[in-house]
Amino acid sequence: MKKIIAYLVLFFALAIIYSSVVLSFFVNLDVEISYYGLISGLILNFLIMFIPSIVFAYLYYEGNVLNNLYFRKEGAIKSVSIAISATLIFIFLQGIFLFIIGYKESNPLAEKIVEIVKGNLFLLFLIPVISSISEETFYRGIIQNLLQEKIGVYSIFLTSIIFAIAHIEYKTIFQFLMPFLFGILLGFLMYKFKNIFAPISAHFFYNFLSLFFSLLYG
Repeated sequence: MKKIIAYLVLFFALAIIYSSVVLSFFVNLDVEISYYGLISGLILNFLIMFIPSIVFAYLYYEGNVLNNLYFRKEGAIKSVSIAISATLIFIFLQGIFLFIIGYKESNPLAEKIVEIVKGNLFLLFLIPVISSISEETFYRGIIQNLLQEKIGVYSIFLTSIIFAIAHIEYKTIFQFLMPFLFGILLGFLMYKFKNIFAPISAHFFYNFLSLFFSLLYG
């Protein structure tokens, strides 16, 4: 019975996340974002992804919740160090690739967020912290590990597709391709180290640097 409830919690979270993605193809979701709207969005992100992950792990595994979500001290420093190094390499290769193909795109949502962050610099840290913890706990801690029980290493790729789909509300190839490729890196880090701090630190570092350079050169 507990596992059934756990799956219902997971389904409810997925339904909320991907309903907005589906709606974006039929309804113009490009609304003005304010400071309080951004804060509300971060809180909602936490409530929709992190909290259901905790509830699911509690009901499904019936043990140490944090341990089952791979919040583990063992090997954390090594895995985080490698994760950050891998992220730097990924960003470098991404930059070279985009430069070679001369790719440029406008992301109205990102531009609005940067404008808000300029006047509230603590958001430079808060946004990456909440998004990385919430999303990695949900996608790598829950989704990938559930799929891994069934399809092994291929769970990395399937989870990356699911992860990337959540980033296509503006319907551009870049906003699907890069999350997909980065998702593979995040998934591999989770698969390799069995420690959620690896993908969380990589995700945080990527988002932080993206936001930082947008502030610096935007």
